[in-house]
Amino acid sequence: MTDVPSLSPFLSDKRFQRGSILPMMISRQVKTPLQVMVEHVKGGYLVVSTEMNAEAKTALIGSTVRLRWETDAAVNTVDLEVVQEQMIWPIKLLALIPIAIGVEIVAKGKNGLVSPDRPIHVPFKVMGARPIEEKGEADLLKFSPTRLVLRTDSYVSKGDFIHLSFTVPNQQMEIVGMAKVVEKTFQDTQTVIELIFTDIHDKHHQVIKDYYKKLSTAASY
Repeated sequence: MTDVPSLSPFLSDKRFQRGSILPMMISRQVKTPLQVMVEHVKGGYLVVSTEMNAEAKTALIGSTVRLRWETDAAVNTVDLEVVQEQMIWPIKLLALIPIAIGVEIVAKGKNGLVSPDRPIHVPFKVMGARPIEEKGEADLLKFSPTRLVLRTDSYVSKGDFIHLSFTVPNQQMEIVGMAKVVEKTFQDTQTVIELIFTDIHDKHHQVIKDYYKKLSTAASY
């Protein structure tokens, strides 16, 4: 018998309490995550609301959306289908049912970060920024399967969502994903930012994990 995906394991998480704000990725568009507010949640469904901005004006019924967040112990992903939407101007209500749950155990804290064995250039776009500030470039300093540490001359703020792309050595596939800036520090005249992935294709994520495993294994000898 196939297990039915359920939100029950997350009901005690503060992220799913009524009034909490969640970034929701919509599978059919690569844009700024849609910010939604939790209205009601049970094991089998989730009801959220969002303001009627440009992203929310698009009909979402039938769409697959993703919630993704990281703790010290795991990366959690919840894929949901929009089964009902209702407009109550200026608010849109969405009813969602879970269709897939993912929990990936990771190393605690930041000790798992490793440095790439070759220079890796990372072009990116800051979502929602002014046109003069939205595009930037960075160098990858350290990474893990869930986090990136970049050095950049571009203007980036903590909390920004970034669309980025890069390739790892000996791989032709371009890795494309969305990430959120969770830390920002300064090193000499440059900015160092730490990001966590908020949305990335499984195939792209596997390339990062394989490269990370290769470097971690080499470092252990």
